[in-house]
Amino acid sequence: MLARLRHRSPAGRGRAPASLLALDLETTGFDPEVAEVLAIGTVPIVGDAVRIGAATSTLVRPARRSATEGIVAHHLLPSDVATAPPLAEVLPGLLRRISAHEALLVHHASLDVTVLRRACETTGQRWPEPRVVDTVALIQRFRRRQRATGSGQRMPRDLVGARAVLGLPPHQAHDAVADAVATAELYLALRANL
Repeated sequence: MLARLRHRSPAGRGRAPASLLALDLETTGFDPEVAEVLAIGTVPIVGDAVRIGAATSTLVRPARRSATEGIVAHHLLPSDVATAPPLAEVLPGLLRRISAHEALLVHHASLDVTVLRRACETTGQRWPEPRVVDTVALIQRFRRRQRATGSGQRMPRDLVGARAVLGLPPHQAHDAVADAVATAELYLALRANL
């Protein structure tokens, strides 16, 4: 699966997409084979502009009641997601938004994209096979450049740390839409530096 994600990720090579959808999932854990979605945040990037006014945020009710135990890190309570729509209701609209852009932008594709692909399989939806741009892959490229030139502070792979190295302001981490916006800003900063 990871090899497939790498193949689909341009890692900054070639023409940059003119239209991306930055996406962040808040999940019940880090194992993409069992993690359930608790919240989805998206924000489009068109050209060099993050379209904050078009950002979306949706809470999602997990299928397993026990899945709500680990949600404190996401600033959520079990009651917040108890009345949210299930992923099967939210997924079609999300897939349409993904398909409306040249690429899907995520921070850590091996988690978010795997969870979404599994959700499509589970609900009978067709995964649109978007071009995936992963900011973690771009960070790796940035780090290789740093090693080659012997310059700069080593960039961490996490969203907060990478943003700090590039001088981007702190954001409310573990909030789906805030993380989607933070990923979009990180992408633009990395692209400018690469």
